[in-house]
Formats: sequence, C-alpha cells, structure tokens
Amino acid sequence: MEPLPRCNTLASSVQIRQTSLFQSLSSFLGNAQVESFIRATKTGAKKSKVFLAVLLVIKNKDVLNCYLYQIKQIDHGKTPFQIKTKYDLARLRLVNGISEDENELELELAFDKGNNLMSPLHVKWTTESGRAKKNFLVSMWKIVNEHMTTTPQFLNINYNMLQDSLSLSKTLKQVSLMGSPVPETKEYKYLTGEEETDLGVVTEGIDWAVENAEDFMEKLINELSGLTKANIHSIMAVENDVIRLFNIMDHALHELCKLENIMVRYEDELNEDLKRMEDTLQSYQNQQIRNVNTRKVHELLTELLDQISLDETTADTLLSLPLKSPSQISRVTSAVYLVQDKREKCNASPLLRMECVTEQRDKMDALLLALSERVVEAVESITTPAWNAAQSIRHSKLSPLLPVMNWLSTYNSPKYEDLVAQYQVTAQTAYQKVLREFFDDKRVTVTRKSNEKILTKFGTRKSELALSQKMMSSSTQLHSQTSLTSGHSTASLDSQLSSRSESDFSISQGGQFETTVRDTLDFIELAVGKEEEFIHSYFQETRSRKDRADMVEVVLCRFTPELEGFIQTSCKFDPYYALPIYLSLLDRLDDIDREGFLYKVVRQCLDTANVHFNKLHQLQKDKILESTKKSVRGTAACVLQFTQFLLFAESLHKNQRRNSLDMCYTQLAEAVTRSIEVFAAYQTKIPREVATIENYHSIYHFLFRNKIDGLDKFRTSCHKKYKESLEQYVKSYLGTPLDKINLFFEGVKQKLSSGVRHHEIGFYSEFSKQKLKALISDYSIKEVKKGLESVMKKIEKHFTKEQNLFTVACLTMQAEFIKQVEGHEDLMKQCYPDAGLKFSFTVAQIHAVFDGKSPRH
Repeated sequence: MEPLPRCNTLASSVQIRQTSLFQSLSSFLGNAQVESFIRATKTGAKKSKVFLAVLLVIKNKDVLNCYLYQIKQIDHGKTPFQIKTKYDLARLRLVNGISEDENELELELAFDKGNNLMSPLHVKWTTESGRAKKNFLVSMWKIVNEHMTTTPQFLNINYNMLQDSLSLSKTLKQVSLMGSPVPETKEYKYLTGEEETDLGVVTEGIDWAVENAEDFMEKLINELSGLTKANIHSIMAVENDVIRLFNIMDHALHELCKLENIMVRYEDELNEDLKRMEDTLQSYQNQQIRNVNTRKVHELLTELLDQISLDETTADTLLSLPLKSPSQISRVTSAVYLVQDKREKCNASPLLRMECVTEQRDKMDALLLALSERVVEAVESITTPAWNAAQSIRHSKLSPLLPVMNWLSTYNSPKYEDLVAQYQVTAQTAYQKVLREFFDDKRVTVTRKSNEKILTKFGTRKSELALSQKMMSSSTQLHSQTSLTSGHSTASLDSQLSSRSESDFSISQGGQFETTVRDTLDFIELAVGKEEEFIHSYFQETRSRKDRADMVEVVLCRFTPELEGFIQTSCKFDPYYALPIYLSLLDRLDDIDREGFLYKVVRQCLDTANVHFNKLHQLQKDKILESTKKSVRGTAACVLQFTQFLLFAESLHKNQRRNSLDMCYTQLAEAVTRSIEVFAAYQTKIPREVATIENYHSIYHFLFRNKIDGLDKFRTSCHKKYKESLEQYVKSYLGTPLDKINLFFEGVKQKLSSGVRHHEIGFYSEFSKQKLKALISDYSIKEVKKGLESVMKKIEKHFTKEQNLFTVACLTMQAEFIKQVEGHEDLMKQCYPDAGLKFSFTVAQIHAVFDGKSPRH
C-alpha cells in the first residue's frame, strides 16, 4: 500500500485542530459570530498566551455591536475558556502596526474611555507570527469598513494589503485546502452547502489513501491473531512448573516466619540491655555534672568573696583620711568608688542571703554613710553664711571637693541639694556685702565736695580751651591766603578761648569718672565671669545648663540693682555723668558673650543709662536754646555750649556703635542753627549777616579741626551759610563805588540784551564814548581810595577782633570791587575797541588801598 504524503497529513492535522478550536470558541461565545482570532501575548508581560477574538453580535440578522475579546484557555472548570477583557470596537480610535515590516510581531490598539478629557487606553500585543498579525489586521479593516460607522486611524500598515482584503475575502472560500496557507491564521465559519459539495469533490481524489489504510488494518489484525494463539500454548506448557514454584515459595515463607519470631525475641533482649547501659551512662554523666558544678560554685564563691572583701587601708581612708589636699581627696574618691562598686556587686549577687555577703554589704554601707557625713561637714565649713570668704578662697576650697560632691549627688541626693542651696545663700550674701562696700566707696569718690560738677563749667571760655587741649595737639599755622579766602582763621578760636579766664575747669574730671566707670565694669565682669565659670564647671555633671543658669542668677542677683543704683546716684549728682556711663556700657556690650549673665546685667543697666543720656541730651538742647538771650555780640553762648559739649563727648572713649551719639549731635546741631538765627535777629548794633558770619565760621572752624564724622553734613551746611552771609554782607555794604559808571554800563547791558551789537553801542548818544570818557575822568584813584576807605572803616566796627573776620571781609570786598572794574573794562574793549578808554587807576593800586587798610600785616 502506498504511504500518505507527509505534507498533506500535517496540513490536515493542523486544519482539524484549528477547526476544533474555532468551533469551541463559537460554542463558548453563544450567538456571537467569530470573525477572526489569534494567539497573542501582552507586550512586556511574562504570562501565558491568550486569544484575541473579533466578534459580531447578531440579532435578527442585524449587526448590533462589534467587540474584541481577550480570552484565556484553561484546563479545568466547566468551560475550556475564560473571558479576561472585553473591548468595544465602536470606541476604537487607533490601530498601529508599529512597522510595515512583515517580521514585526507587535501591534497597538487605542480605545476611547468615553470621556474626552481622559487620555485613550493604549494596549500593546505581540502575535505568534507576522502572517497571523497580517491576517488579524486585515480582518479588523474589513469589520471597520463593513459594519462600523466611525473609522479609526490605521498607522504603519501596508494600505495596498488592506485595500486588497475586501476582494481577498471573496476568493478565500474557493481556495483549495491543499494549497491553502497555514491554517492557524485562517478564519473559520460553518460550512455552507456549496462548500460541502466542493469539499466532497476535493476528497474524491484521495479515496486510494483510505483503501490502503483498510488493507493495512486487516493485515495487522491477522498477524496479531497468530501471535495470541502462540502465547496461549506457551502458558499451558509451563503450568506444572508454576505450581511447584508456588509450593516452594509457601515453604520459604513458613521458614521466614519462624526466623522472624526468633529475631523479635532477640531484639527485645537487646533493647533491655541497651536500656540498662543508658541508665548507667546517664548516672555517670550526672555524677560528672555534679562534680563540675561543685567545683564552679566553689570558684564563684571564692571570686565573689575576693570581690566584695575590703582591706583595712580602704576602710581607714574612708573613715579617717582628711579632706584637705587634692591628693587626699583623690585617694578618698578612688576608695569610695571602689567600695560603691563592691557594694553593687553584693546587691547583684545571687548569694545575697548568705550571711557573709550580708555582713560585708552592711559594713560597706556604714563606710559610705560615714564618708557622706564627713563630706557634708567639710562643705558646710566652707559654705556656712558666717564664713564670708572671698570669692577666690571659696572657689579654691570647693574645687578639690568636686569628685566627692559628684559622688554625694548620687549617694544622698537630698543632702546634696541642701548643700547646693546653702552655697547659693552664702555666695549671694558674700557678694551683697562686697558690692555694697565697693559701690559705697565709688559713690564717695564721685560725690565728694572737692569735685566740681561738669554742669557748672559748660559755657565758659576756659573750659573749651582745656577740652580743646585734651582733644587736639597744637594746630599748625595754615597759609594766610588760604585761611582768609576759605574762612579758616587760625587765630580765631584760640584767641577767643584764651581771652577770658573765668572758673578753673578740671579737664581730667570727665576722664577720671570714665575711668571709675570702666574700673567698675571690669570688677563686675571679673567677679561675674569667675563665678559663672565656677558654677558651670562645678555643677556640670549634676545640673542641666538651664539649672546652672538659674543658679548663676540667684547667686549674682545683687549685681544689677547695685550697678543701677550707682548709675542713678552718679547721674543725680551730675547729669553729664550719663554720657561716660552710657558710652562705657555700650562699648562693654560688644565685648561680652550674649549667652552669659553679664550680658543681661549690662543690657539692663544700659537701658537705665540710656534714659539718663536722653535726659542729658534734652538738658543740653534746652541750654543751647536758652543761652541765646544772654549773648550780646561776637560768638553766641549757644555755639560755646555746643562746641564744649562736643569736645567733652569726643574726649571720652567710644566704640564703633555711636548711632545714639551721632543722633544727639544732629539734634543739638539743629538747635544751634535755630539759636544762631534768633541771635542774629536780636542784634541791633551790628548787621544780621555779621552775627551769622561769625557764629557759622566759629562752628565750621571747630568741626574742620576736630573731624567729627557724624557732623560732616552740618559742617558743610555751616560753611555754606557762612559763605552766603559773607557774600550778602559784602554786596550790601560795598554797593557800587563807581555809581555813575555802573549806571552807564547797566544801560549798555540792557541794549545788548535787546539785540544791539557791541560795535553799534557808540552810535547811541546816551552811550557815546565822549560821555563815557567824561564819567571816567570823574573817578580818579584819590576819589576811589577815599570811598573804599570810608566803607572799610564802617565794616571794621561790625566785626570783633576774636575771629579776625574783618580781614576776610576786606579781601572779599576787594575781590568784588576788582570783579566790577574788570567787568567794565571788558565791555569797554568790546563796545569801544578803538577809543583807547580805560580807568585812571589800576588793579595794583586797588590792592594797595586794601593792603594799607587791612590789619593782617
């Protein structure tokens, strides 16, 4: 018989399996029509493969919906399949083939979630083969075009393949199964009558294969029948041998049973012997363990007794060794911690009920109690209120006792707290007594009758001279011409200060008081620093930082009120003492730790000093405003008050934080400005401008020499007002000595401003060169000199000799007059170029007139 072709056999096998799977899916999905299905896996997932089936749900021959099912094949349960996910193809928005390459196995579907605000649901799958993916995409294309109203977007797909799919579906029904592609990618439906007829025609050509198979089966049956008969004859021939074999096996079994009974009896006897041996071994091991335990207990007892036993030296150290020198206290400390360690071992020992252990513990308790009483007695002898030792002695006595005090804090905490409280009371009482004596001595020094108050000396000429000598070294002579033109008269202030000699002024008084304040702050800083350092170091192990800070405040509580009382007394005796106090406290505040107790003391006292400083500021301001009524002429009393206060303040030591002082300077400067204006308005014998010239010059000259940074703007303002007043005064009293010529050229200027050219001026009769020549002839050098000397005699009576400002006024007038003459000569040259007109006097002659009258030589 001729064999079947292998390719056709495999194709039929695959065809049958696919058809069976297709029918099973169709039966599982009920009345839905399966258009296409493929095996696929989600991209990136490591799960088993599932089916993707495209279905048409049909009712009354109308297509209602198209769905894509994700179906999983299972091996158990009532049904062979399980639906995992269902997708509505009406919501399909994208079919992405990833690539047009036939070897690409991935595809992507995007479904609308039903809400336009939500992003689409994207699903990626990986198929088994490129052909399966291609057929699945073709089926999707057919369903979309035949049954759906909305068309999704197809990307990365061969559109020629999709367009040919519609015609391809019509010809697939007529393709022979022998030449069809791999069945796993075909679509399966129930066969129609026409398809069954075609299938019969195809199978007629292979009837020969069926006949060959029947002949092969008949031949195989005949051969198997002959073999069966031979086997039966063989079995019947060996039946007697089998019976004999069974008899022999029965006898062997009987003998085995007898042997088994013997073995059982032997095993029982052997077990009894083993049990006796085990009991003997266990007894021996127990005895060995008892011996080891006895030896260990003996060793532990010996070790424990060695640990808790005390030698006589340690006991004598705790009972009788004095607590005086550091070496003795160190020995006592070592001994007490040794005893305490041994006592803790007694308490931790499981043999605490033993009489020897109990006795040893009671003995150590007695030693520790005796030592605690000795420590308390030693500390009380130092901290008793009646002992009033100095700070250094108190600290030096207590410092060696620190180790035993730390031990006492853990051994007898209540007694330790009593000692700490007693120390606070003792230290506070000692500081109160020391501070009272210290500040009483300082108050006597400040308020003794031999010292005159600074307040009584301000406003005198001698006081300013003395303060000026302290503040400045001897000033060098400035160039006379520079001094006169800029308003710096080198002899002005010094001659004024030395012109009068009223009450003697002790320049060292302010410096002496400042030294007293700084000595006081040094004493407080030293005492507070040492006590604070001692408390923080001595109680570091037994107190928290906050508790130690509270102790410092209790012990040093009298420092703030005593220092405030000293400030109140000093400022009440002399308000000007507020300035050195305030500056010294402000300077000290920058150099101390903000976290320490001293900062709180200085900060609080600085607030008190600031109140008195503000009162002093207001007092000085009132004196400046009131002193104007007492002045007659020359330098006003308000200027002297202001400059003397500046010299006194600047003579004191200051740090960089001088904002309050500069603000005080500024307000006093404003008060001085108002007072000068009032002083100038009250003048009846001299012009107002002279009063402002002399006083602003005096302030400017003072500030120029002393370089006070906070008054730079005020110094500039004084110089500006001085120059303005001087120019106004010169213009008022100089006037126009060449009055007719001045009137003539004023007319010329008016013509020029109206548009007349310079060379046309001479054509006007009122401005002819003949008329100008007649006017020039009226002003000879003799007449000009007479007029200028008359003016200088008049202004000489206005200025005092203290500041030597008359020379400055003369030189300013000289410059102004020469400026007028030179202006007239320029107009002559421009308007009358060929006339040869000029004055009968020269600039050198004018200089000679002023030089002859000026007292600077």
